[in-house]
Amino acid sequence: MTYKICDFVSDVESVIETFGVSVEMEWSIGPKLKLLVEQGGDLTSQGAPTIGSTGLPGRLLHEDPSDRFKIIVARFPSGEPTPIHAHSRWGLECGISGRERFTVYKRLDDGSDDASAVLEIFSDHHIERGDLGYWYDSPRNIHRQWAEGEEPSCVVILMGGDGGRDGIFDVDRGIFQKS
Repeated sequence: MTYKICDFVSDVESVIETFGVSVEMEWSIGPKLKLLVEQGGDLTSQGAPTIGSTGLPGRLLHEDPSDRFKIIVARFPSGEPTPIHAHSRWGLECGISGRERFTVYKRLDDGSDDASAVLEIFSDHHIERGDLGYWYDSPRNIHRQWAEGEEPSCVVILMGGDGGRDGIFDVDRGIFQKS
C-alpha cells in the first residue's frame, strides 16, 4: 500500500475542516506526515524544484490554492544553524534523512516593541527519519534548525498559510527584524 502526496493533501484538508487551526489539528496531521515519509516514495524528486532559504535544493510538493498550507522538502547544511526566525503561521516537519537539531522558542514580551524581543526555549530536540517537529501559531512560531553530522538534513515540511517568514530574531541584542 502507498500513501501519496495527493492522499496527504486530502487528509490535511479534512483535518483542518474538522479541528480548525489548532494544536489538535497539528497533532492529528503528524502521523499522516510520518506515513507520507514512509510510503510516499522519494519525496526529494517529486513536485517542482526550488532553492531553499539555505541555498540548498528543495522541492515544492503542494501549494494550497486558498493559501491555507504549503508542503515542501527542505535541506539544511551541517553545522550551519538557520537564523532564529518566525513564520507567519504554524508548521510541522518530518525527517527524511540526516539528523537535524530543531529548537522552538516562545516570545515572552507582547511583541509591541521589536527592539525589546525576549525569547525562551519552548522545545529543543533532534529529528531523524520519521521524527516529527512542531511549531505553532504565535507566540510559539519561532524556531531554528540545522543538520548535525557530516551530511545535510532533509525534511518534509507542512506550513500554515503561504509559509512565509515574518522575520529574524537577534537574541543577543534582543531585536526582531521584520521580513
